Amino acid sequence: MVNQQNEGATGSATPAVRWRRVPPLRVPIRRRVPPRRLTSAPAILLGLFLLLNVSGGVLLCLPFAAADGVRASPQVAFFTAISASTVTGLTQVDTQTFWSPFGQAVLFVLMLVGGLEFMTAATVLVFFGRRTTVLEEEVYRDTVGSGHTSSVAKVARNIVLAFMLGYFIGAALIFYQMRSLPDMSLAQAAWQSLFLSVSAFNNAGLSILPNAASGNNLDTLGAYPYFAGVITPMIILGALGWPLMVDMRRNWRPGLGRGRLSGLYLFNFSRFTLDTKLVLILTLGLYALSAAAFLFAEWNGVLAGHSLLGKAGSSIFHGASGRTAGFAALDWSGVRDFTLLVYGGLMFIGGSTASVAGGIKVNTVAVLLAAARSAALRHPRTEVFRREIGAALVARALMIALIAVAYLGVVVPILTYTDPHLNFEKLMFEAVSAFGTNGMSTGVSADLSLAGSIIFMVTMLAGRIGPLTLVMLLAPREEASYRYPEEPVRIG
Repeated sequence: MVNQQNEGATGSATPAVRWRRVPPLRVPIRRRVPPRRLTSAPAILLGLFLLLNVSGGVLLCLPFAAADGVRASPQVAFFTAISASTVTGLTQVDTQTFWSPFGQAVLFVLMLVGGLEFMTAATVLVFFGRRTTVLEEEVYRDTVGSGHTSSVAKVARNIVLAFMLGYFIGAALIFYQMRSLPDMSLAQAAWQSLFLSVSAFNNAGLSILPNAASGNNLDTLGAYPYFAGVITPMIILGALGWPLMVDMRRNWRPGLGRGRLSGLYLFNFSRFTLDTKLVLILTLGLYALSAAAFLFAEWNGVLAGHSLLGKAGSSIFHGASGRTAGFAALDWSGVRDFTLLVYGGLMFIGGSTASVAGGIKVNTVAVLLAAARSAALRHPRTEVFRREIGAALVARALMIALIAVAYLGVVVPILTYTDPHLNFEKLMFEAVSAFGTNGMSTGVSADLSLAGSIIFMVTMLAGRIGPLTLVMLLAPREEASYRYPEEPVRIG
């Protein structure tokens, strides 16, 4: 009956089927952009850090902070305060002769708090007692090395105890030699030892050692190889970072194995986390490169007057200090351009994540190298040590490196305009030293103009806070649950 009705309606035996185009289903996408919160982790960290710097600069401006009782200029006071709190070590005046005991005490507190502020007090104030966002968890994980805010109090306590123990052990070892220096009482030797220990462990590079007869503080450090022998391992430990030291302690396996070569090692390398493996391998390679480059370039340069053993020891010391700390036992204003270029790159890399050292971090470079290796081997994913590194982590590492390069690419040309009287290579080296919070200096900082000094202050702050934290602080946070279509782009 249905067919007959259709035939009558259409005039044929074939039924007519009408197809109606269904419009596409449109699902509304809600893109929520949370407003900026003044209580976010990056904002609080930045606020506390700026408060520390302003307080230090004001104290150093007081008349009795200077040795001669004359008030220091705001340029010198704030430059020194920021350099100490960011554990950079760049100075525009002689730290030993210009500042009074009160001023030196202010510098001591600044570099002590500045070396720990990201890992202790600030993180406790930010994360303890309130719920955090995903981005704040990332800042916390990248800064402290822990992915859980519930453990922040325990982590902060352990960091403080470990660092304090390191400070006092280092001070005791330094005091053994310091007490034998001429015209130095036991109280002065104890103060000098504690100041130098904290400066070395925090990779600050500041020293109040008495100047030698030549009037140079560097000669005093270079005249006592014992100091370099104690300071070098302290610099390395401070630059390795808290998570790596915890992992190494967890896998401490001293002793000899039966018929196994692996028993000869102090650590069980196979049980290390991927982060520890990458950092250790790359750090050892960078230390070897820095020492070898300094020995090669300065054999007939600033090392010309040293013995063979002295050249080797000085290269090892500056290979460690030149990467992250900034202590110098030689006059770096006389090194070759090759040394400046090599160490500029080493300072740009800096130390490892969650350490007192600056730079873009060894972890960042290790992730980029692993991604480049996988791309060269035509692997679809970043793989190393039978582990996969997520694409988001690779993108974040690339972002940090690009921001750092872009920042220096803008700052260095501006400095050549504000301070055209300074040598370009040395000025660029000093700018990288400020960004990497290293403090190795060729003497350029003392000749900076007011505009150049302000740029260096901002650079030291930016290098200490970190490119990733700056991005999370300044960029709007956007949450969206969608993906765009993938389309290839030609490269190469």
